[in-house]
Parts: sequence; structure tokens; C-alpha cells
Amino acid sequence: MKWLTLTLIKQQIRMEEDFHDEDAWLEATGESVEDSILQVLGRSYDDLVEQYGKVPTPIVHASKLLVAEFYKNREVSSAQKQEPNLNSFDYLVKPFMKL
Repeated sequence: MKWLTLTLIKQQIRMEEDFHDEDAWLEATGESVEDSILQVLGRSYDDLVEQYGKVPTPIVHASKLLVAEFYKNREVSSAQKQEPNLNSFDYLVKPFMKL
């Protein structure tokens, strides 16, 4: 992971840091979320760090929200399509999109 850590993710989902059964899943999900956010932004990790000195806090927060959403809703439990609430995500990341 580039900007997320297991510690940040576990704090977000309120998981004890010394519980390791989910670490591989959390790391894979964190990497997927980071890659997806970079795609949405049309930016690279290096581009963000070069322009802002680090990955901006709103992007880190949006990343934690998405990982937590995926953790909470790992599988669809009904035939009805479920979509995450992306309003907060959009609000946090849109200012950093490359146009």
C-alpha cells in the first residue's frame, strides 16, 4: 500500500491491531482502493506527492472510508443490488481530479 497502513485501516474499522486473521484481506483491499482512487483521479502516486508533498488527507480519508465499506459489505446478502454511498467519497476526492 502506498498511503494506507494496516494500522489506519484497523482504526477505521475498529479492529484490534493485534488481530491478524484479516490482514491479507485488508492489505489486498487497501491496495485495490488506492489503485482505484488513482484511476478516478487520473493521477499517479508520484504526481500527488510532487504537487502536495504527500497524499492529501481527504484522499487518505476517502480511502479508509472505502476499505471500511468493503469490509462491512463483503458480500451481497440479497438479490437486490446494493451500492455504497459514494457522496462522501466524491466530496473528498473530486477536488484532486486532474481535468
